[in-house]
Amino acid sequence: MSGLPWSSHSVILREAVFEGYLVADSPLRIGVGREAPLGSAAHLAVLRIKLNGKLVPYIPGSSLKGFFRSTAILLANQKGLTVCSGLSKQTCMDQEYHESCRVKKLLEKIQEEMKNGNVANAIRLFHERACLLCKVFGAPSFRGHAEFIDSYPVNEDGDVQDVPVGVRTGIAINRRTGAVDQLYQVEYVESGARFRFSIGTTNLPNYALGLLAKVMRMLNDGWVRIGGFKTRGFGEVRVEGLHFTASGPTVQGTKLLAVDEKDSELDLAGRVSSTLRELEASGDKAWEVLAELEGVWDRVEFKP
Repeated sequence: MSGLPWSSHSVILREAVFEGYLVADSPLRIGVGREAPLGSAAHLAVLRIKLNGKLVPYIPGSSLKGFFRSTAILLANQKGLTVCSGLSKQTCMDQEYHESCRVKKLLEKIQEEMKNGNVANAIRLFHERACLLCKVFGAPSFRGHAEFIDSYPVNEDGDVQDVPVGVRTGIAINRRTGAVDQLYQVEYVESGARFRFSIGTTNLPNYALGLLAKVMRMLNDGWVRIGGFKTRGFGEVRVEGLHFTASGPTVQGTKLLAVDEKDSELDLAGRVSSTLRELEASGDKAWEVLAELEGVWDRVEFKP
């Protein structure tokens, strides 16, 4: 090993993947914004992409990542962990860094270290100063350790599936007068639509994998929702066909070794099939693995 922290991308300690299907249990809206595409039947259209000649709705990886990060903020705060919002100009990279009599942003200091060839110092500085969520999901000039792939309506063989889409009429109320301002039409994906998802991670400690696992369980159990119009009953999604894999130097048989001093080793015997440095679990067993990872997150302690 290089001796660098797990937030470095220069060494592979572990690769783990969560994948399966997101199935809409209520109308689901991932929209294109207020400007509807030409030819759209609704004022607020769903986002579409062309796959194998078919124009179909999909869930961008960026939307899924934003959902996971915003939910992770709540979970981190519950543990008393200070994390940033991840929004523009509100990340850890925007915090002040004091050096002698000069004050600069952390990003500026890290870029100086990189420019001077002090890569290891830059990585350690980021690891020490950035919050857990910036390490997991990324920050300006820093690629995170969780990658969210666009979720498409495809089956196990990769064939594109038809997605039923509906339109509802809404009423916009004038906030000053309380009167009806205008009617609008909103497009949405009907219940039952299935989107194949994949979340790939690199080097994440067991407690960070547990954080992602807890968000996924909250989604599956209906505690949190995806997309727009959530206050109107949209966005309830469950997970089907869950599959978990992990491989790399910190995977030994059925064990996920600890990655840093806060982490806990996890033995998944009876829940996974394994070789020397690779393990996997599907269906109910995969959910059992997620529960074990959640336990590591629940137990981990962070210094104030």
